[in-house]
Amino acid sequence: MKRALIAATALAGGVAVPLAAQSYRTTVETRQVTGPLAVDLTFAVGALLVRPATHDGSYRLSMTYAEDLFEPRVRFDAERGRLAVELEGDKVRLHGNDFDASDQQLDLALPRDVPLDLDLSFGAIEAEIELGDLTLRRASIRTGASETRVSFAAPGRGSCERLTFQVGAAEFEALGLGNSGCRTVSLEGAVGDMHLDFSGERRTGDTRLLIKVGLGTVRISVPDDVGVRMTASRFLASVHQSGLVKQGSYLVSPGFDAAEAKLFIEVEAALGRVDINRLR
Repeated sequence: MKRALIAATALAGGVAVPLAAQSYRTTVETRQVTGPLAVDLTFAVGALLVRPATHDGSYRLSMTYAEDLFEPRVRFDAERGRLAVELEGDKVRLHGNDFDASDQQLDLALPRDVPLDLDLSFGAIEAEIELGDLTLRRASIRTGASETRVSFAAPGRGSCERLTFQVGAAEFEALGLGNSGCRTVSLEGAVGDMHLDFSGERRTGDTRLLIKVGLGTVRISVPDDVGVRMTASRFLASVHQSGLVKQGSYLVSPGFDAAEAKLFIEVEAALGRVDINRLR
């Protein structure tokens, strides 16, 4: 996966490459950003990489696509502070065509020092999204049948209001959520293995975690110095909690009231499974 994503960053712009009976083209765009930026990205299929830019003040986009089957649209509105990226294919022409999705790649590097609102929707076969060290205000991430990793390797620069994940039939993990600074994190999953890891350096204040799962399995990893309170409304679901005790209508961790950081978990599950693990 990493080799494919790294290869996407090394390609030059506007070069047609014959590969797997298809002609592939790469387009590259770099723009300065002076204020808040709203990013609306729709990526049909391929390898997706989203990450902080090397330098503050600009974004850089590199997209490799099958030019006979897909049409890219990239629109940047500097006055409104909006970047729209779309790559959709003709489903009729795609059917039965000799097309290797792994050859299609999108690499988007985001400015670190401007407030960001992200709407990312993709059916990528592989996606790696690094949101650490960004000034994130809000993010919505929707996946299809993909292997997706979202991470916050470093503390965010701003105050994040809400982080939303909608996961299809996929393997999904979000790591370092303790670095995100998001007040509310929500996960809606259908089928698949999902992992939410709340480790990180920014473990103060209250965070609300909302989970709605169908047939999938959700693992929640929480540092042991973070207080946890959970409520679950479920039908034939399996909920396994580590070290939580009954307190009224809630399950709470020992020392919850004195904890500097608290995680309030609300679970709505159908036939899925939710596991809570404590990190030392």
